[in-house]
Amino acid sequence: MALIFGITESLKSLKSELNYNGIHRFNSVKQIKEFLSNYNSEKLTILKNESDKLDGEYSNISSNLKRLIKERDEIINSETNRIDNKISDLQNKIDIINNRDVNFLRKLFLKIKLYSLNKQINQLVNSKSSSVNSLVKDLNKSIQNDELFIKIYKKDKENLIRKRAKSKLDELEHTRNVLENLKNLISGAIGENLVVKEIKKLSDDYALINDFNLSFSRPIYYKKYNERIRSVQIDHLLISRAGIFIIETKNWSKSSVNTNSLRSPIKQIERANFALYIYISDNISLNEHHWGEQTIPIRNLIVMINNKPTGKFKYVAVKLLKELNDYLEYFEPVLTQSQLEKVTRQLTKS
Repeated sequence: MALIFGITESLKSLKSELNYNGIHRFNSVKQIKEFLSNYNSEKLTILKNESDKLDGEYSNISSNLKRLIKERDEIINSETNRIDNKISDLQNKIDIINNRDVNFLRKLFLKIKLYSLNKQINQLVNSKSSSVNSLVKDLNKSIQNDELFIKIYKKDKENLIRKRAKSKLDELEHTRNVLENLKNLISGAIGENLVVKEIKKLSDDYALINDFNLSFSRPIYYKKYNERIRSVQIDHLLISRAGIFIIETKNWSKSSVNTNSLRSPIKQIERANFALYIYISDNISLNEHHWGEQTIPIRNLIVMINNKPTGKFKYVAVKLLKELNDYLEYFEPVLTQSQLEKVTRQLTKS
């Protein structure tokens, strides 16, 4: 299997954009594709889960409501009976006193006592309702809350489900909107990921550096386009015994391939080739050949995932993804294994 170094630039950018937007659920491009394909079913799953939870809550609250009502009735009956019994006892005392035949002084004393007993009865009668209510105050509050929930559940269940699912649905919608705005970046990441997977099928005589970057403290002058190059970025740099391949990946539709308004990647890859040639000339020396200093072939390659333009072009080969490995393996080796390892070491640390 080919050696792989680093992750692709599109994937780095995609992860950065997702993190910036507070999205952390994806670990691969495959998961993103699955999310976009399954968006509607995931939305329905959220609503169904909330519906199931709500049904379970309704069942529990209904059972709990019956228990609370029973408990409240028992407390009311118990307290009512307690007060009524107390009133009855007081009334019996009053009746006994009224039936007594006593002298004047004793009658005067009993009159005072009757007043006290009647007062107690009046207090019990007047406070009976508040006394009972105070004991079931908390229960009544719980019963009212449960009855309100059941009323809303029966009257407007669907709206209740949506309210409860709102935060999850909003997060789902936010994720989809972000991904829709990043579709070009996702398309690029998918294309680059497919190239990496394809190159992985090659032998360990190949080393792939994803998102290869070069920068120059002193800009280099590129005469062909009359510009100074400070840095270059290459989607994939493939090192093999046949030399080095600069690979740019394009996941374009057929219409995009035939659209003249899109910038051709050929100038970009030519520029990268020149910069890489200067860097290698200054930093990598292969002195093992008896004829002298050996050059390292650098080839330009654009990989189109599904569609490619017709015709051939100067300075660059354009291949479909399915043609990639056959093209790479076509070239004869020009480097020894030790030279390959030396070039790989130097370029992976640049």
